[in-house]
Amino acid sequence: MKYYVFLFAAIAGAQSVTTNYATDLNGNRVADGSVISTDGTQTRTTRSINGSQVPMEQTEVHVLSKTPDSTVTETIIHKYDQDGHVTGTERILTEQRKQASGETVHVTTFRSDINGSMQQAERRTTESTTQGNVTKTQTSVEESTPNGFETVEKRTAVSESKDGSTHSEQTVYRRTENGTFDPAFQTVTDTTRTQGKTVEKTAQYQPIGDVNRMQLTKQTVNTTTERPDGSSVSQLDYYGAAVPGNVRDPGAAQQLYERDTIERKPGAGGSVVETLTAQRASMSNPSQLGPPIPISQTVCTGDCKNPPAPGNQ
Repeated sequence: MKYYVFLFAAIAGAQSVTTNYATDLNGNRVADGSVISTDGTQTRTTRSINGSQVPMEQTEVHVLSKTPDSTVTETIIHKYDQDGHVTGTERILTEQRKQASGETVHVTTFRSDINGSMQQAERRTTESTTQGNVTKTQTSVEESTPNGFETVEKRTAVSESKDGSTHSEQTVYRRTENGTFDPAFQTVTDTTRTQGKTVEKTAQYQPIGDVNRMQLTKQTVNTTTERPDGSSVSQLDYYGAAVPGNVRDPGAAQQLYERDTIERKPGAGGSVVETLTAQRASMSNPSQLGPPIPISQTVCTGDCKNPPAPGNQ
């Protein structure tokens, strides 16, 4: 079963408190965690075994320097166990530089070791160029190994926008034991925007059995409709060759196996309430969706002006 948490962005100087309520086996509404955002700090809590709220993760974002052509930010992430003790810390240093026709972004991740010392763990470089309506992006990911830093992943992406629609393709290549980079994952997304409505269609491909042949493994269609009163409803449909848990037939046609509906309503004092329901096909009856089942409700109070796109999981 998927686990959903919808986060709402908070601007500096403002605070938002987002609480996620899940539905237990008896159909009761139970607080399952919260996110508190204020002044560049975000604290995520979760429900412990005894039902109390304990910190799970805390994120701090600081702008170290900023010029017309570059920005350097530092992100500190503390992770906690169920007793509230820090289990690990990450420091992410991001340097963004504007170029004549695009930008270059260097991201260096440091992680704490068993002694608490911070060590470089990952380096990521992304270069993007834009010509007209087309943006091309190249990403290289290096990880620390016993032999030093080695490139373990490469990504290529192309995005084209025209007349209210966007077509994008991204391919992920991963290093093999032989040192070559073979395609591991490909995503093709088409987004169309009309007045008050956005439709995003995504197809995912993977090499199954043949590394040189990408096969369609999953499709999603996300339709979001905005209403005049400030509310919105999103319908996210999942398609696959088989219901999760059933044996996948490589030659089977894609079929609808889940439909999630996310309704977002503004409330008093700038608050926002999101309600998630799901319809799912069963392993025994894969061709028909079941009745809508309440999954969760998320309530944001404070600065809730910029909710993320629906479907985050």
